[in-house]
Amino acid sequence: MEILEKQYLSVESLLSFKTRTTYRKLYSLMAHLDDSLSMLGLKKTGSTIFTLTENQTVSNEPILDVEIMIPVNEQFKSNEYYVYKPKIRLTNALRGRCSYDYNDLNEARKEMQHYINRNSHIPLTPYFYKLTEDNGIDEVDIYVSVNENIV
Repeated sequence: MEILEKQYLSVESLLSFKTRTTYRKLYSLMAHLDDSLSMLGLKKTGSTIFTLTENQTVSNEPILDVEIMIPVNEQFKSNEYYVYKPKIRLTNALRGRCSYDYNDLNEARKEMQHYINRNSHIPLTPYFYKLTEDNGIDEVDIYVSVNENIV
């Protein structure tokens, strides 16, 4: 995987939804949120972005803390399920790309962590996963901002 430095990610007007799920159910959850936008009177205006944190469990499948953010066409009033975020912006970020498969997400994140360690970078943000579609192939761009200072 090629990792690019000094990348930038800025997205405005987002619907944010936080929950717990499994890797197996993650993609159907994102599809359900996309389908629910019309019931909220909103339209999707860009690629879905998500963060995830694995939690150790006693079962075979880890439970994920996940935040799914969908760019929408207008501001809305936050409620107990959905929160309006005016903007997210990552600067001086590393960016890698992998396929839209949870095994690849794990491997790509590990590769980026090794890259960060080898190059003495200090991560400032969690990993942000942005769904993308190039030539009909689903892929994910992974972003993490790093500290520019070297001490």
